[in-house]
Amino acid sequence: MRVLYLTHNYPRFAADPSGAFIEELIGALAKDEVEPYVLCPHAAGLAEREKRHGVKICRFRYAPDKDETLAYEGRMLAALKHVKSLRLLASFLNAFARETRKIVAEEKIDLVHAHWLLPAGVAARPALATSRVPLLLSVHGTDVRVLKGLPFGSLLARWVLKRVRLILPVSSYLRDRVFGLVGRGIPSIVLPMPASDMFLTSARKKLTRRIIGIGNLARQKRFDVLVRSLGILARGKIDLDLTLVGDGPERARLEGLVKEEGIARKVEFLGRKPHHELAGILREAGVMVLPSVEEGFGVVLVEAQLAGLAVIGADSGGQREIIQPGETGVLVPPDDPHALAQAIKELYNNERKTLLMAKRGQQAAKERFLAAPAALRLLNIYKRILG
Repeated sequence: MRVLYLTHNYPRFAADPSGAFIEELIGALAKDEVEPYVLCPHAAGLAEREKRHGVKICRFRYAPDKDETLAYEGRMLAALKHVKSLRLLASFLNAFARETRKIVAEEKIDLVHAHWLLPAGVAARPALATSRVPLLLSVHGTDVRVLKGLPFGSLLARWVLKRVRLILPVSSYLRDRVFGLVGRGIPSIVLPMPASDMFLTSARKKLTRRIIGIGNLARQKRFDVLVRSLGILARGKIDLDLTLVGDGPERARLEGLVKEEGIARKVEFLGRKPHHELAGILREAGVMVLPSVEEGFGVVLVEAQLAGLAVIGADSGGQREIIQPGETGVLVPPDDPHALAQAIKELYNNERKTLLMAKRGQQAAKERFLAAPAALRLLNIYKRILG
């Protein structure tokens, strides 16, 4: 079967973290059963056509090189706030839809699988208006959050989903969020995005006194809560190191906050890192903390579990579907630095228990969230859709 994947986020080069989980999933599909095509945005320096790991990649042009800045760098959401950027976004969506229609016809595509309701779903809707090719849609979280915040978001979502045969939210939490936006009755199957087996390592024998947080340094991730919790611990004479991996609009505020908390010498800002480097960075840490709210899933928690770390997540969103409290990790109330500090303290005060929990978390992640089982589930879904 020929499957076309639509996404605004796909690795531009080897080890690029942008949309790496999509490449991971496609790569795990049986090559003798699926012929994959990917349509994603062009950006300066990228080829318009490329074949990588057996996947035919097409990148659509939507502006001159210097203006093709909406994808890959997290700037698409900001485009909704400025008239000039809205024009660029309109050009982006028109080009996305036009190239989708063209590839479906020329390559005789059997099925289209779009990732993110906005922009891929919005582009797929008009592109497939006169086509009978089935459309599947993976929903990841930011798309639903953005549409919920727009005055016309619910209407736009309903318009897109009228053409969708099946939605594939990455968590049951996110499925319920979609239902809250557009109403129930839409066929759905929860399909978490997979983590790479490159993170797998042997079980830990020692709990390293380094905390790690990975993600965009944006308000939704709540890394300020993590910083404040370490400040609380430092004032209680519990000194731990912190590594933050990622970049974003909150970085300057966070850099100021670590100084206010008196822990600047204990905190390292690494910025964005290629996906393949994260495995090595994780192995230097003992505990991963993801304090974000409304997280669609939280694949970085799974990657940390595979790397043998103990994990703490906010009791919010899709993190509840990764962490079984007390068994494979710890959940704490969102936006509560004192509760987070206490959870971290307890992990380090009970090293033997913590290492056992980390081992159970690693085993659970291997069984539930690696690419091979996810790809097999997806392949069976494709076969059922195509009859």
